[in-house]
Amino acid sequence: MGPFPSLDVRRSLRKDEPALAKMSEKHARRDFLKASLCGAAGAVLAGGMGACSGHDVRSTCDRQIGDAHAGAVLALALDASGTLLASGGADAVVKLWHLPDGALLSTLSGHVGAVSALALAPGGSLPVSGGADGTVKLWNPAAGTVMSLTGHSAAVTSVAVSPDGLWLASGSADATVRLWNAGDGSPLGTLVGHTQPVTAIAISPDGTTLVSASQDATLNLWSVPGGGLLGTIPTAPAWMTSLALSLDGTLLATGGTDKLVGLWSALGWTQIRTLKWHSQEVVSVAMSPDQSLVASGSADMTVNLWRVQSGARLHTILDHAGAVNALCISPDGTVLVTGSGDRSIRLWHLPDGKYLGSASDPVLPVQKSVSFSC
Repeated sequence: MGPFPSLDVRRSLRKDEPALAKMSEKHARRDFLKASLCGAAGAVLAGGMGACSGHDVRSTCDRQIGDAHAGAVLALALDASGTLLASGGADAVVKLWHLPDGALLSTLSGHVGAVSALALAPGGSLPVSGGADGTVKLWNPAAGTVMSLTGHSAAVTSVAVSPDGLWLASGSADATVRLWNAGDGSPLGTLVGHTQPVTAIAISPDGTTLVSASQDATLNLWSVPGGGLLGTIPTAPAWMTSLALSLDGTLLATGGTDKLVGLWSALGWTQIRTLKWHSQEVVSVAMSPDQSLVASGSADMTVNLWRVQSGARLHTILDHAGAVNALCISPDGTVLVTGSGDRSIRLWHLPDGKYLGSASDPVLPVQKSVSFSC
């Protein structure tokens, strides 16, 4: 992951928590983070919307589809085979979907409050979820079992599994990142350095570095699984809501409350470009496997597709009716999956942004076979 020159290292603990802000449908993910500080169950439920096929990406849909969740979709994860999609929502459940036909396989209940974070173990189909109840859950749908990991004192906002699948990390509104043994759920350590809620985490492809974002307007860089703090990158006045590392670990994409998408070189941790178009905070980002494309989802209910090299905006998707809280891009770079506060999960072709289908939508093209990585 390279050296970390001239970084301000911080180790102070969080002293105070901000007051709970009034939730809104358009700010489902951001307000979930705020609400979690006071132990709220999750984000405001959002209504359904229409879906359409083969239309221009800037048009509005007019055909109603079934809702993927009974509340805002807050998290997505897909397995490497491309056959399993996991989604988490404000309705407190994890749903498993079969791709490409969009069939609902199972609904996993156990969280008390919103499911705000999801990951899938490499090479497997075992979901890991984090929720407003402060727990991390390791699910085994085939066996009908779930392991609940406790230790956080506030909502879990993000989870990630190491590339070798041996350990996992969880970020929380309690301002810490915790490391866990993926086999038995035993705690491996706690990363203390942020002073406000942790909003997003990402693990490098070689499994040696973890990046955490926080409402304290910093990015912390950690040596893992040992847990040493390597350095801190200030991002004030904005704080980062979302992170995406490239597959080779050299490029980091961030989404922030300043309405910008940031591109950072992970070799020296310097910002190389900012992408500006969104009218509200960016709440989700994803990067194509070849690092040529970045997708950004916003509380302004849009998705933007950007060229990394030039910073040019290729397309804007306007079809969601709620904040776009979660994104994934397929390993071949041809499919984008979006999850929104409008309760829907949708698939789009890349790079043109054409609509392919929706979870629970019968128009999902069954002949399309792709594999995914979040």
